[in-house]
Amino acid sequence: TVDLLSGKIVVAAGEKAFIFDTETNKLLHTLEGHTDDINCCKFSKDGRRVVTASRDRTAKIWDTLTGRLLLTLSGHTHLVNACDFSPDGTRVITASNDGTARVWNAENGALLLVLEGHFSYLLGCAFSPDGRRIITTGRDRKTRIWCVETGERQLTIEGEHTDELTCCCFSHDAKYILTSSWDKTTRLCNATDGTRIKTLRHEDDVLSCAFSFDDKLIVTACRDNTARIWDTQ
Repeated sequence: TVDLLSGKIVVAAGEKAFIFDTETNKLLHTLEGHTDDINCCKFSKDGRRVVTASRDRTAKIWDTLTGRLLLTLSGHTHLVNACDFSPDGTRVITASNDGTARVWNAENGALLLVLEGHFSYLLGCAFSPDGRRIITTGRDRKTRIWCVETGERQLTIEGEHTDELTCCCFSHDAKYILTSSWDKTTRLCNATDGTRIKTLRHEDDVLSCAFSFDDKLIVTACRDNTARIWDTQ
């Protein structure tokens, strides 16, 4: 898993996480502390921190400049598949095979919310760009949108995908969501009512999806070792 910050530094993770300078290709830091493989890594919006999610059932927050471990987020009872910082950097969301997503205080590690309602593994989670909503997806083939402040479930989208969902995200204007699946499709839907707008069909399982910064393009990554770029219009 990889995340890029402003084209300057990149964090990549597998057995460990590594921060590189993209201009010099220099390894800046090795983030050591997890006891099993890392499934996801994300920068905070200001680039000062990195969050990692691991098969060891924890997430960890690191200082980007020093590589120092700042916090360990413990509480999931199964491996953690995904993680994300809120846009203002005050919260972290994690999604786990224990069927829950958890919202944490990113400053002190306190658990703020446990989001329950999925019936199997959770594989994806993300904050909306305004930080008010969270999207989660997983093995139960459902997409759910939640209120960050209360944990209330605001929307459930089901019946769109025919196999487990692997990834989800909001567009940068927060009007749309993307979900990718082992059913070989990525779906573009309205973020308010869940109405499907477009289906992007692939030749193999879709593992990841994202919007471009201007929301005009979509990129998807597929199990057949290809990446595809699509027009949102």
